[in-house]
Order: sequence, then structure tokens, then C-alpha cells
Amino acid sequence: MLALAPAPRPAGAEPPGKTTEQQLAAAAEQLEIVIEQYNDLHEELRGTRVRAAELDRDLAALAETMTVHREEAARLAAQVYRGHGAQPLAAVSALLTATTGDLLGSLLMLNRLSRDQRRVISQLAVTHDQLSVARAAARALDEQQRAQERQLATRKQHIEGEISRLSRLRDAAGEREPAPPRTAPRPPDLGSGAAAAAVRFAYAQLGKRYQWGGEGPDGYDCSGLTAAAWRAGGVQLPHNAARQWRVVKRISRAERQPGDLIFYYADIHHVAIYVGNGNIIHAPRSGKPVQLEDVNYQPIHSYGRPT
Repeated sequence: MLALAPAPRPAGAEPPGKTTEQQLAAAAEQLEIVIEQYNDLHEELRGTRVRAAELDRDLAALAETMTVHREEAARLAAQVYRGHGAQPLAAVSALLTATTGDLLGSLLMLNRLSRDQRRVISQLAVTHDQLSVARAAARALDEQQRAQERQLATRKQHIEGEISRLSRLRDAAGEREPAPPRTAPRPPDLGSGAAAAAVRFAYAQLGKRYQWGGEGPDGYDCSGLTAAAWRAGGVQLPHNAARQWRVVKRISRAERQPGDLIFYYADIHHVAIYVGNGNIIHAPRSGKPVQLEDVNYQPIHSYGRPT
């Protein structure tokens, strides 16, 4: 299960001597950790729903196969009854709900059955077991999904409370979210390709608001922006910084090119897209819009290239 970071300290618990701006920056960074954990859990829930949908399709196919085998077994029971009387018929009827473990002993009662008849019964028993296992897996996935949804609701409530607290801190500090630039910087001419498309997309988002959990088109958080940028280039990335780090190709600082991703902090709770000339575009934090910034604005963890 996902390990959650400690909640940000209340404003009154900040170390003495910190300015309001320092308190705001520290609280915003802690909040970003929680937001990225929310995004991670949301990605986990997406995966659960995909697996549940696949399992639903498997269940439908198994149920259809079970119906076919039951019909074959019913025809077999009628044949056995006409040819051998009621005792073998009782054994065949029992096999309609038999498990694989019971099959061997039950077949001993049916020594007069042909090879094809035994095959019908064996297929029925195996399909029955497969269906039972699939139904148990479906129940477990349903319980997992409900637990994840409850966790998401709790995380969401906490995040919204912290955003309200940050808003009050910003008001106290007289900080206002900057207005979008009147003239946005022009993206470099990178030609065609996925990376070029991702960089052009990132430039087009400059000035849009930070929105936790956002992946556009009106607002973004850090991993939502990088995922949306690379989606414009035809590459799917998860909406979480650490998950993005796990799926990209590792590159060195010397190898970085426009379009590459820059990961920040030891626990990788922030990600930005490199746009060349030592600059990144990223969604910094609550209250700060998508902006162009120096690549070294915070400690860099590593570099990666989506493929």
C-alpha cells in the first residue's frame, strides 16, 4: 500500500525566525509531496480499473465456455442414462459442480465412459475451477478499488484544506498569483518529432494556473504538465513524477536535450521539461503559474528521456 508523507505542519508550528515567504515556500513544497502521492494513488487506481475491466472480459468468456461445457455434459448424461442406467448418471450430475481435485475419484465411478466423454467432463471441471478463481480475483479487485477510492477522498480533503491554508498565508504576505505574460516567449525551432512537439506544447501553457491533479487544458500540476506535453508528442506518461522517472530512459546532464525531463529532490516529487539554454518549463506549486525558469532552481535528482 502507498506510504503517505506526514502532513505539512500547521502555520503555528513553523520553526521560529522564518519569514512568511519562507513558511509559504516550505508549506507549498510539503503540499507538493502530498499531491504527487495523490497522483501516484490515482495512477494505481487507474491500473486497478484496467485490470478489473480485463477480468470482467475474462469472466464473461469463462461463463460462456462454462455454458458450452455444461450443455455437453448434459448431453453426455442423457447418453449415459440411456446406455448404462441411473448410477453413472448420478456421477455425471455430480461432476457438473465438481472441482479439479474431485475429478479423479469421480472418474473412477465412470469406467465405462469413452475417452471423449471423459474429456467433456474434465473440461467442465477445469472451467468451473477457473471461473471460481476469476470470481474471487474480481471480488478482491473490487475491494482494492473501494479502498483506493476512500484513500483518494481522504487525500483530496487534506489537500484542499492545505491549499486554503496556503491561500491565507499568501494573503498575509501580500502575495498574488502573477498575471499571464502579455507576450509569451517563443519556443526554439526544434523541427519535427515528439520532443519538439512536447516543447512547443509546454511553451503554449506558459501563464496557466497551477491546479493540483491537473493535466489540462486549463491548469496543471508538475507531472500533469509533463505528461500532457509528451502526450502532444504521441508518448503516454503516467501522471506522477516518480512513475515518470521509472519509465523514461536515463541520461546524463551532458546528454540532455530539449524535451527531456528533469527530476528534482531526493524523493522525486517534482518534474519539469527541459527546453534548452539552461531553462525548464514547469508548474512550480500552488499559487505559481506555469513558468519558464532556470534548470537549477532546486536540487536536481536526475535526467530522463521519454521514448
